[in-house]
Amino acid sequence: MRQATAASIRWVLDEQRRRGEWETYIPTGPGDVGRRDSTMIGAAAYFHPLRLHLGGELGDDIDRAARWTLDTLYARFVTGGFRHGAAWNAYGPCLTLQLAHAYLLAGNTARMDALLGWTVAASLPRADDRVVALGAWNEQHAFPVASGFAEVPHRPWYMGDIPHGWAAAEYLLLLRDILFFEAEEDRDPHLYMAPDVRPHWVPDGERVAVECAPTLFGAPFGYRLAHDAGARRVSVDITLSPEQVRYVYPCRFGSVRAVSADGRAVPVLGDDVHLPAGTRRFEVDYV
Repeated sequence: MRQATAASIRWVLDEQRRRGEWETYIPTGPGDVGRRDSTMIGAAAYFHPLRLHLGGELGDDIDRAARWTLDTLYARFVTGGFRHGAAWNAYGPCLTLQLAHAYLLAGNTARMDALLGWTVAASLPRADDRVVALGAWNEQHAFPVASGFAEVPHRPWYMGDIPHGWAAAEYLLLLRDILFFEAEEDRDPHLYMAPDVRPHWVPDGERVAVECAPTLFGAPFGYRLAHDAGARRVSVDITLSPEQVRYVYPCRFGSVRAVSADGRAVPVLGDDVHLPAGTRRFEVDYV
């Protein structure tokens, strides 16, 4: 199945190049060569929920194409949230969150943050007298509602299924993976810790914590992260962890300058801090 999927995607990409397509994107399916519309959001599944980017399951060329497809989606179909004009003629909160999740796993957390922020804001009642969004997400979020009734399409549009279980589930899964997520490629179990805990999440002197969270490794995980803005330092205490699982902390506060773990210096290898299994406390200084 893996080989057949990779071969199908490569055929589509080759055919689009043969036809003179200048933009790299994976369309909706092999029968949709050259179809550059919002239905290509399905390619986000490469990252979430399938996580095929871990270990390059389909090959480096397809991995690059999947990442460029995210950028094509963002450039063409995101105006705050994801505009699904090809099918619903409406915003898709659930699809906006799936795209946000894909960007989290692809490493572009600024775009993830922007998409999450739009989705949260879109769920809130408006300040005017048209209270049409009541603190929940619907499957389709109509252009008029999202724009304060400034945009009214000239063809049918959708607004329905509120509150929507898929959208709520995407929101909870995204928040969970912002705090931590697991990976176990090549028999190398590790945890990504706070991969998108950004400065505005943890102002100076504040903390964020995970307590007794279930993991795919069969044992709970927990940590406490504190931010000292004056010292430009992030401190993390690991309170619970599965055995023989190492950690990766992608620092989102700035460029990593120095790292110590349990009182010992750790080599700086970019802004992804790698820590051995059994680490109990580490500190990251950034600039």
